[in-house]
Amino acid sequence: MEEREMQCVICQREMPFEIPPCEDDHGVDCPELVCTGCGAAIVLQPITMRVWRRTPGNRVAPIQRRAA
Repeated sequence: MEEREMQCVICQREMPFEIPPCEDDHGVDCPELVCTGCGAAIVLQPITMRVWRRTPGNRVAPIQRRAA
């Protein structure tokens, strides 16, 4: 099993984490890790951000006031 040194919030120090037996057949790419000291589990997932941009051609002109 592959081990990684990470900060454990339960042990409050650097501890080796290992990949538990994975039911989803992720292998070494499994997002779950377990602390070998206390057994606390963490899940590592990549953060996906979506950004919506307005194109310059879709702008709405502000309403202009006219003198009476």
